[in-house]
Amino acid sequence: MFDLSWTEIALLVVVALIFIGPKDLPIAMRTLSRGIKAVRRMANEFQQHLDEMVREADLSEARDQLREIRQFDLRGQVRRMIDPEPEAAQNSLVEERLPQDSLPRAPAPPEPPAFEYGKEEELPYNARMKARLEALEKAPMLLPPATALRLIEEFPHCKRPSVLPPEISLHQGRRVPIITDAPAEVPRESAAMVAEQTEDKA
Repeated sequence: MFDLSWTEIALLVVVALIFIGPKDLPIAMRTLSRGIKAVRRMANEFQQHLDEMVREADLSEARDQLREIRQFDLRGQVRRMIDPEPEAAQNSLVEERLPQDSLPRAPAPPEPPAFEYGKEEELPYNARMKARLEALEKAPMLLPPATALRLIEEFPHCKRPSVLPPEISLHQGRRVPIITDAPAEVPRESAAMVAEQTEDKA
């Protein structure tokens, strides 16, 4: 620890024997060893504190690096590499746009004819409104006008769904077509034959 050679140590022991005396020499040696241990302990603690400070500094640097990695904006970096001055490009695009005054204006819609009392035929000036009024007149009186108008407008767009089965039903164990139109007059002979066939099977 102190880099002393054997001759220097022997010289120190002789000096200690002369000045301290042989009686007090063991007590002095114990005190000296305790002092050396205390100094070593303090040096170790100091070294540990220094190591902790270095570790904390390293950890804080690692934390800072991790925070920088988390806050890294890859898209922004790529955009900056592709277009270093996006604001200048946007400003040039705004300048290149045509002013509003140079754009052509849409023509104004035609004004409806003025209302004249006594001319009921000219009330609906629009052809669609006339068609709706005519359809409303033909609609049954049971429906409210709003429902009748909605049904009239939806009827041309109504299509029969393709998922329905053919119009055939089971009647008394036989497959019978369902008649949707008004039935034509069935001759009495065929009606009697159908009645006999059903009685025979029963």
